[in-house]
Amino acid sequence: MAVRVSYGALNNGMVGQLVEVQAHLSNGLPGMTIVGLPDTAISESRDRVRSAIGNSGFTWPTGRITVGLSPAFEHKRGSGLDLAIAMAVLACANSIPPAIAEGPVYLGELGLDGSVRSVPGAITTALSVAREQPGSIVLGCPETISQIALVPGIEPIPVVNLSQAIQVLTGTRSADPIQILPDRDHSSAVDLSEVVGQRPACRSLEIAAAGGHHVLLSGPPGVGKTMLARRLPDLLPPLSDQQALEVCALRDSAVTTWAGIDRSPPFLAPHHSTTLVAMVGGSVGGMLRPGQISLAHHGVLFLDEGPEFSRKALEALRQPLESGTVSVARAAFTERVPAEFQLVVAANPCPCGDAGAITCHCSPNEIRRYQQRISGPLLDRIDMHIRVGVPVGSARGDRSEDVRDRVQRARQLSAKRLASVEVSLNSRVSGDQLRRRFPPDAAAVKVMDDWRQRNQLGMRALDRILRLAWTISDLAGVDQPGEVEVAEAAALRQDHRLDVS
Repeated sequence: MAVRVSYGALNNGMVGQLVEVQAHLSNGLPGMTIVGLPDTAISESRDRVRSAIGNSGFTWPTGRITVGLSPAFEHKRGSGLDLAIAMAVLACANSIPPAIAEGPVYLGELGLDGSVRSVPGAITTALSVAREQPGSIVLGCPETISQIALVPGIEPIPVVNLSQAIQVLTGTRSADPIQILPDRDHSSAVDLSEVVGQRPACRSLEIAAAGGHHVLLSGPPGVGKTMLARRLPDLLPPLSDQQALEVCALRDSAVTTWAGIDRSPPFLAPHHSTTLVAMVGGSVGGMLRPGQISLAHHGVLFLDEGPEFSRKALEALRQPLESGTVSVARAAFTERVPAEFQLVVAANPCPCGDAGAITCHCSPNEIRRYQQRISGPLLDRIDMHIRVGVPVGSARGDRSEDVRDRVQRARQLSAKRLASVEVSLNSRVSGDQLRRRFPPDAAAVKVMDDWRQRNQLGMRALDRILRLAWTISDLAGVDQPGEVEVAEAAALRQDHRLDVS
């Protein structure tokens, strides 16, 4: 008998795995053997598939069936290949045309009654299918198809059971409509207008949101650092379809419950006891699991009491802050995982938080050691160093909705200007491109030179000031940073170390 082929896909943590299923029917005692490094769940599929085929009105072929999963050198995990295996077996038995089995990509577990069930990691799997076999028809249960309906480059078709899948593919019945799940309702209960007496800090937060800049908030306890940080996500524009899919795929790799597409930028606030593995991600049971920095992709990662985090966890942020990705090592290879987040660090100026006040009893050595917990290279990658003082007056911040509108307009200007360098945010422009293609005006150049000589700044610090100046210009609607914009940008990055004055 000829070898029959079908295609399935599995979720392998944060990456999808396209699998070619080959089935061969030969003479011998009836039975089915699965080869190609299957795990227990896949090995048990022979019983699920046999019952599903019988309960769907088809006859189990007489003879010995060998099922091979390719590539054979990669481990396969989960029950998501049941539907693909069933199609290959039916093609072996000539119950369906081989072309029907070989055409689509099948996602789903089979119940003993032939029903098609959902499997975890559907979005991650579908994105891999779209990347490796663009234009593929993808069959799965209605729940799975609802999740992947927004994935570009595939044609999803919902089926409730094995019989319906064959009827749809042979054209004896039309496919059911896809039930699109509504976006998650994530209306925020907080607003920037609730912040009182911190107008300069609110202005800084708006600049950070417009340019995607990382922020250090330094100040004594109780002045509103955490309150400000928790309002930053509401100042950011909603996620695009592609961004929302990337975020949902990462969440889907970390949790098993599906809550729908969420277009609100993520906000992650890990505890200061978070370990290195929990921060960057790792391998659990042979499968990749995203860490906090990947779950904050396209959103905000907030480190409250930043100096209290372990040195290893903090230093692990340096690579993703520069590249927007993090390398997660597995036993056989290293995977690059998205981690393009906006970092906000809140820190007290000393262990007790009252540095400079008469109530502070910290020695100079204690203050110095406390400050050095956040290294110079990490601080150098944080664009804005903001001192948050005691609230002054009763002036409130603007409404988050109004600030978000201004942020969106500023981002539209920057995206149009930066289209030629394939980035959309000022914070993502490389230093070389920034200096060559987007310089400030002549007067601002002189101001920056004076600032550099007076403060002995390196080129990286000047680049970050220029990025901030461009963001301030976009918010103001001006074509090029001038003296005013550069002066405000420099003020937002005055202190390289935590302010203890």
